Amino acid sequence: MLRRFLLLGLFATAASAQPADSVALRLVVDGASAAWPLERSYPADSLRAASRKVLEHFQRAGYYLVSLDSVARGPEAVTLHVRRGERVEVAAVEVEGAVSLDAEALRAGMRTRPGAVLDPEQLRGDLEAILQAYERAGFPLAEATLAEAEVRADGLHLTIRIEERERLAVERIELVPAGRTSPGFAARVAGLAESGGRFEPERIRRELEDTGLFDEVGPPELALDADGSAFVRVPATERPPGTFDLVFGYLPPSGMGDDGAVVGNGSLVLTNLFGYGRALEVRLVRNPGLVSSLDASLADPFVLGLPLRVEARFSGYQQDSTFQRRRFGAEAGYRFAPGLEGIVTVSREFVDAGIGGVVLVEGRQRIPEADAWFAGAGVRFRRTDSRLNPRRGLFVETLLEQGVKRRDPSAGSGQALGSDTTGVAAPVSIRQQRLAAAARAFVPTFPRQVFVLGGDAAVLLGDVYDDSDLFRFGGAASLRGYDEEQFRGHVVGRALVEYRYQIDRTSFAFLFADLGFVRRPETPGAPAADLVRPGYGLGLQYRTPLGLVTISYALNPDDGPTRGKVHLGLSFGL
Repeated sequence: MLRRFLLLGLFATAASAQPADSVALRLVVDGASAAWPLERSYPADSLRAASRKVLEHFQRAGYYLVSLDSVARGPEAVTLHVRRGERVEVAAVEVEGAVSLDAEALRAGMRTRPGAVLDPEQLRGDLEAILQAYERAGFPLAEATLAEAEVRADGLHLTIRIEERERLAVERIELVPAGRTSPGFAARVAGLAESGGRFEPERIRRELEDTGLFDEVGPPELALDADGSAFVRVPATERPPGTFDLVFGYLPPSGMGDDGAVVGNGSLVLTNLFGYGRALEVRLVRNPGLVSSLDASLADPFVLGLPLRVEARFSGYQQDSTFQRRRFGAEAGYRFAPGLEGIVTVSREFVDAGIGGVVLVEGRQRIPEADAWFAGAGVRFRRTDSRLNPRRGLFVETLLEQGVKRRDPSAGSGQALGSDTTGVAAPVSIRQQRLAAAARAFVPTFPRQVFVLGGDAAVLLGDVYDDSDLFRFGGAASLRGYDEEQFRGHVVGRALVEYRYQIDRTSFAFLFADLGFVRRPETPGAPAADLVRPGYGLGLQYRTPLGLVTISYALNPDDGPTRGKVHLGLSFGL
C-alpha cells in the first residue's frame, strides 16, 4: 500500500545530470514520445527542477503514481523517460473532528467529491469554506487541514481533520475609520445580541448597509483583543450627517388657457443624530392651486437599547381656502428578525373648514369640521441587497387603521348655513377604516439589468365621505404622467413595472409603466366615479459630485409626447 501526502501537490525526486550549457529537452511517456507539457523556462543545467515540474504536471492530472525512470543525454537533447501509471480518481472524502457542525453537511458542501480527479486549488477552496462555516458558528480559531491522502485499490482516499478549539462570541463592532456612529449602535443594528454573538460577515455587512447611514460597507473581519475577546472590524464610509433634497416638476399648459406650472418640494433630513441612528426630517410641498403641506418626524431606532423604533410625526395640509388638516401621530416598530418589523400606530387628526369649505352644496356643508382618533397595526419587511440601487430582494409594507371621526358641520358655519340647518347642525360620529399597502420585488435579469414589479394601494371605508378624507393621487410619487394630486378617491392604487439598467452602485437608467385605479365616492358637488389611468416614461438616477440627481419624463395617453411631466430631484449632503 502506497501512502502519499497531498497539500500543494506531490513532489518527486528527479535524477540529475551534467548537460551542456545549451541543450533541448524531450519527453518520453510510457515509451512513446510526447509533447513537452510546460513552458521551457529552465536553464539547461536545471534538470532536477524541470523533472519535478513534469511529475507535478502529471500528478495534477490524476497520475499520482507517476515516476521518472531515467534521464538520457544525447548529442542534441536530454530525454526524460516517464512512467505515468494508472490515473487515480477520488474514491472517498472523510471529515474528522467535526463536533459542533454536522460533518455530513460539511462534506456535502465541498466541491471535491468522489469520481473526479483531485484539484488542489479546489480542495484549498473547500478547506476555506469549512473555516468560514466555523467562523459563522463562533469558532474563529478552528483549523481544517488535509491530514492524509492515501491511494488504495479503488482510488484516492482523503481525510480532512478539523480542530474546532474554543468557541468565541463576538462582543462588539469597530468601524474603520471611526466616525460619528456609535459602536454600540452598530452592534445593535448588526443583531449581535440576537444572534448570540455569532460572526456572520454577510449578515453584518447587509444590516449596516440597510441603515442608509453609510456610503460603503466593506467585508467584516474577525479580530481579537489583547485579552482574547473577539470583535468585528468593519471598513465603512459614513454618509454626510444630513441631506437637503429638492424636487422640481414642470407641468405643461393644459390647453384650456392655463400656463405651465412649476411645482416642487424640499426636505431636510438629519440622520444619525448623536451617533445612534436617530433621524429628524422636515418636508415642505408646494403644489399648484394653493395646495401645500408640511410634514415633520423624529425617530429613534433603539429605545432603551431594545430593537424598538419609536417615531413622532406631525402633518399639516392646506387646500386654498377650502380646509386645512392637522395630524399628530406616533409609530412604534418592533424588529422581530432582520428586515421584519411589526408596527403599531396612533394618531389624532383635526379638520378645519375655510371660507370655501363652509358653504352648502346640495344641502350639505362642503367640508364639515371634524376631529378623529385612529389606531392601527401593520408589518414591514425589507430584504434587498442595496437600499439605493437594489438588484434583488423584496419589500412589503401594510398598515390597517381603525378610527372614529366626529363630524361637526355647524362649527364656524352659521353664516353659511343660513336658516337651512335641518339635519346638519348636530355632531355625528362615524367609524372609519384605512388600509395602506406597498410592495416591490427586484428580480435580476441580464448583467446590470433589473426587473422591478410592484404596487401601492390605499383604501378608506366609512358610511360618509368628506372631501378632506379622500386620498390625493397622481404625480411623481404616485401615478406618474399626471398632475400632482390630480385625482381624489377613497380607493386608490397603482401597479407598476420598471426595467432598470444599473450604471454603478447607486446609479441607474429606467423605463417605467404605471396603471392606476381611482374610485371616488359621491361628495357635495362631485359625483361618484371609477377611473383607470395608465402612465409611462423614462428616467435616470445618477450620482454626481454634488449629490444624487434623479430626473424623469412621464406621459399619459391623453397628452402628446411633448407635453410630458418633467421631474428633477437633487439630494445634497450637508
